[in-house]
Amino acid sequence: MGAAMQVQAAGELRASVGAGAFELDAGGGDKLEGEPTSFDFRAAFKPTENVFLRAQYTLSSADEVEVDGVDYDLDTDINTLRLAVGYGGNVGAVRLYGAVEYVDLELELSVDGENLKATDDGVALTGGIGDQGTGDWIWGVELSLIKLDELDGASLDASVGYRFTPAFAVVGGVQSYAFEDSDDYEYNFGQLYIGAQLSF
Repeated sequence: MGAAMQVQAAGELRASVGAGAFELDAGGGDKLEGEPTSFDFRAAFKPTENVFLRAQYTLSSADEVEVDGVDYDLDTDINTLRLAVGYGGNVGAVRLYGAVEYVDLELELSVDGENLKATDDGVALTGGIGDQGTGDWIWGVELSLIKLDELDGASLDASVGYRFTPAFAVVGGVQSYAFEDSDDYEYNFGQLYIGAQLSF
């Protein structure tokens, strides 16, 4: 989302905090649910007018989960890393872009001093539409189709913000993920976030 600036060799840094929810559905009515707090960091760089590079790291943490309606003290961390290379261009009043991304997903549960960790990685194909980076308002929407080793899914990210100066903006949005594995287990999580963006 942070590659819409038209200036040659432009870069952007974004940091935000959010609140969200996750659900692991094993089928047969067994569900694990939580409401984590999220910290999201993003960086983007445009070496040319059309090519961009970007990275995103999101940490979502909760210290209590609900299993089939019963609350448990269980530390849960969901870490997501995305690294992308993409290509975009202006079409009329908007900017259209596409990207190929490396995605790494990690889930860690901590209970009674024991850590249970599951990791998966793969690729995503992403397409988006956004502002051209010249006005006061920032906005963008993108959809990703994700293929990991053990999971198939998609993500949606939509954001809107306002530039108080050419270098500083406040941005808020929503990001959600939905996955399913070969055993029809479903994994869903998302966040509402608000943060600040610096452009240079």
